[in-house]
Parts: sequence; structure tokens; C-alpha cells
Amino acid sequence: MRTFLAVEVPADVKRALASLQEELRSSGADVRWIRPEGIHLTLKFLGEIPSQRVDEIREAVEEMLGTHRPFSLEVRGLGGFPRLSQPRVVWVGLGGEVDRLRALQEDVEKGMNALGFPREERPFHPHLTLGRVRSPRRRDRLLEGIRSLMDIQLGGFRVEAVAQFESELLPSGARYTRLWEHPLGDEDHRGV
Repeated sequence: MRTFLAVEVPADVKRALASLQEELRSSGADVRWIRPEGIHLTLKFLGEIPSQRVDEIREAVEEMLGTHRPFSLEVRGLGGFPRLSQPRVVWVGLGGEVDRLRALQEDVEKGMNALGFPREERPFHPHLTLGRVRSPRRRDRLLEGIRSLMDIQLGGFRVEAVAQFESELLPSGARYTRLWEHPLGDEDHRGV
């Protein structure tokens, strides 16, 4: 099974992201837009694993989550990876308590590394992926749209739990199934 650890994005934020995608889609650029219901905040991509490892991963994450309290993020700003002038990925950024998000992601990274999952070499860049650019067709119009919306603000949400998802790659796009979800430590916890 192909899996990853992530934070679910609430439905109201997904609706706002869907509207933003529609606005960018009008550029006619060759982009494979992520279905809004599949947008999530990835903390760690685990890749192909045997199903027997799901419990081991859950136990490691549950132990680590007790040291993290819920926190708030803001969904704002647009950009592209690896650079905006030639994006392969179109994303919306995250603000707010990103230091707490980075600490959570780093603990997830360490915990999964202890289980034999290699560390991600690229630095963690808090974002939500909107789409993947497939070709340069009408890229200039897409860039115009991104630049006109770079300072967009789409509201916020609380990060209160981490989940493990299975990702099935289908002709119609990826389908995500939540395998388990575990809450962060409670508000009174004095951890990170």
C-alpha cells in the first residue's frame, strides 16, 4: 500500500480552494488540478509499505503527538515549485503558527526515520498543492493569474490531529482513504 502522513483540511477551506482552482483553470493552462476533496497537508510521504506496518507507524505517531498541542494555520498566498517562473506544482501557502507546524513535521520525520523511512532531503515548505503543470501550454496566462492572486487570503483552520492515508492511483486521479487519525495532545499539555 502507498501511504503518507498528513493533516486533513476542513471542508470550508476545500471549498475556497476549489473556487481558487476554478479561477486559475480559466487560464486554459495544461494543469492537472487536484480534486478539492483530496487536498491535504502532507507531513511525510512513506511510499509503498506492507499493510502490517500500519499499526507500527500509528503507535510511533501516537507517542510523538502527545507533546504537540493543537494550533492554527492561515491559508494564504500562491506560488509554484521549483520556481514561480517555471512551475511544475501550483500551491497555496500557509501562515499562522507555522513554527508549530514545522516542529510537528520534524518530529514526524524523526519518528519515521527511526522506523527506517529515509529523511526527506528537501526542506519542508508548508503548502497545499493545487495542481501539477503538465506542459508549457498557456503557462504565461497561468502565471498572470497566479501573480494577480499572490496575496490571496482564504481563511484558516486548526490542526488538531494527524492521519495516515492510503493513496490509490487511478485513471481518474488519486483516491485517498484514511487508515487512522490521532489527535494532538490536549490544550492543557505543556509540550511544543
